[in-house]
Amino acid sequence: MTALASVSDRLGMLIPLLASNHDGEVVATARAISRTLASAGADWHDLASAVTGPPAQQREPPPPPRPWQPTSWADLCSVIICCHSDRLSTKEDTFVNDMSRRLVLGGEPTEKQAKWLRNIWARVGGGAG
Repeated sequence: MTALASVSDRLGMLIPLLASNHDGEVVATARAISRTLASAGADWHDLASAVTGPPAQQREPPPPPRPWQPTSWADLCSVIICCHSDRLSTKEDTFVNDMSRRLVLGGEPTEKQAKWLRNIWARVGGGAG
């Protein structure tokens, strides 16, 4: 049981009182919260951490972004043409451009064409990650 868990009911009753329009009531409530936290061996920082999580310097860094992955064959061809055409052989460039035109309306490559597109995508670094 955390320190705040032992006084959570009391804090749950006090915190809404901070919304009062009367400054004296707000100050009195803040002091009551301070006393309640102290009785549990905690302070306002502990309360803030319980609400928001640990401070940013103590949080684990977010995982690196995952590489974008195409959702269709036409997307795959478009990205290869747009971003990796300088890494294609003349034969691959012709193939990918031709496939892009064929697949633009949702067509499907043959098994052999799909294999070649996947190999090109992996070779230019798209399949990493």
